[in-house]
Amino acid sequence: MSMPLILLVALAAWLSTLTTSHASTWLKTGSETTRPYGHVEYCTRNASDCRNRSASSRLPAARLNLLQSINSKINRAIKPASDRTVFGRKEFWTAKARSGDCEDFALAKRARLLRSGFKPSQLLLTMGYKGNEAHTVLVVRTKDGDYVLDNLEDDVQPVQSARMRFRKIQSPTHGGRWLKITGKTGRTP
Repeated sequence: MSMPLILLVALAAWLSTLTTSHASTWLKTGSETTRPYGHVEYCTRNASDCRNRSASSRLPAARLNLLQSINSKINRAIKPASDRTVFGRKEFWTAKARSGDCEDFALAKRARLLRSGFKPSQLLLTMGYKGNEAHTVLVVRTKDGDYVLDNLEDDVQPVQSARMRFRKIQSPTHGGRWLKITGKTGRTP
């Protein structure tokens, strides 16, 4: 094997370890916290999404190509608009919007990933701030770490790379409950 080929193989091996180790971070949760008003109303219309569920002890692989594809497709399919403009209300959460805000994007991505084989306990609506703006994204919990699907970003990001201050997340064990985010961890949930 020639020296340039050996260097290329070594570089490829090194880069592949960066991708895996780069993503092995999960959001760390604390006590139960308040439910977002829009989610409370969403649960009255979608009770099956807001009940006890088993948190899978076997987390799936990230399947980044699928996550990226769904994130991009939904980001292009939904036209950004406020709930006041689209629904005539301050807050209205739905997975079936053609126009909507960040919660609608996150719910549409969740619905598509459920149809692709992910479990509800792995698809967690998550709230926080981007800059000074309140923002909601979908966090996908995998054995490779938590990944953020954001309507403001075309690329799927590991949580440690996402430009967001996370505040609360849906409970993996109950779709109608929310937990405080207390930081990030390298330990599998």
